[in-house]
Amino acid sequence: MRKVVSALLSVALMLAILPIESARAITVSIRMAVVYDIGGRGDHGINDATAAGVDAIKKKYGLTALSVREIVTNGTEADRENRLQFLASAKYSLIIAVGSQFANALGVVSVKNPETQFALINDDSVGNLNMSDMVFSAEQGAYLAGALAGLATKSNKVGYIAPANLLPNFVQFQRGVAYTNPKAIAFNQEVESVPAESAQILLSDKVDVVYSAWSATSEVQDELAKANGAKTRVFLIGITPDQYFLLDNSSQKFLLGAVSKRIDRAAFDVMTAAINNQTIIDTLDRTKGIYGHMYTINDGGLTLALTKLGATYGARITQIINAIKTGKSKLINLQSRTELVHLKQSDPLQLQVVQ
Repeated sequence: MRKVVSALLSVALMLAILPIESARAITVSIRMAVVYDIGGRGDHGINDATAAGVDAIKKKYGLTALSVREIVTNGTEADRENRLQFLASAKYSLIIAVGSQFANALGVVSVKNPETQFALINDDSVGNLNMSDMVFSAEQGAYLAGALAGLATKSNKVGYIAPANLLPNFVQFQRGVAYTNPKAIAFNQEVESVPAESAQILLSDKVDVVYSAWSATSEVQDELAKANGAKTRVFLIGITPDQYFLLDNSSQKFLLGAVSKRIDRAAFDVMTAAINNQTIIDTLDRTKGIYGHMYTINDGGLTLALTKLGATYGARITQIINAIKTGKSKLINLQSRTELVHLKQSDPLQLQVVQ
């Protein structure tokens, strides 16, 4: 009997030890790195959103700083390139760069280090087979913003403001507006160098809802804040987490909601793939050789988050999102994507995320 008990105890001990050893093996074998843009953690924007995904992956697999290294650039082109090259030379298997400011440096370093896997969060301009560009459909975001603008406008005049590269998405914004309010007219303004002036032009058109795809500064938001008064109401739709300034308390008085990108999920997905010795290389642009993943409404990587002001339109927006997911919406061509990982996140804006 003692021999049987002893044998059973030995088996039990082995079973108890195996998960620990397995976790330890993962920790030792995996070496990933994340290079944050200026400010790093605590920016209430794209860095923090990425960090949420990093924290989730570390928690799931019990990873430590030995397995996931996190560093911050000082913002110069030379520093970005040097840090990326240092990590590649140190044989990190996956190196994630946060934000489009890393595009040029990655274009150089990824070519020099073909055996290293790189990922770029929120940009799809760098093409290489060892690059995963993790991006979000700006066209679909503009459509959702247009649908909300159409619902919220009282004057039947709404505005779209964006830098030149995002101005073509005005077409999808118009379609979203038309879907919810065929009587509304949409105006657009390109931001060249002075966002405030472009915002003022829209305001002169008497718009009462503006979707801003300008994320470099808070000037569009500031102009709308000035326009709001006792007799005038102008509402804003933004983009999160790109527009970190939406957290400003004053914006809550006229912010309806924001196109919400699951940046955390992009980081989580690409790190999960690396842990499983896989890469994420959907074809984004075959001509330019750009690979990665485009998150959409269909896979839940892109949605619309509503503030208290916009919550009254929540049911209607939910219907629209469901119509898109089921293919019942015929206004825009939306491609369904396979969902890699479902990761819950508390929105930093404390908005009601519409699923």
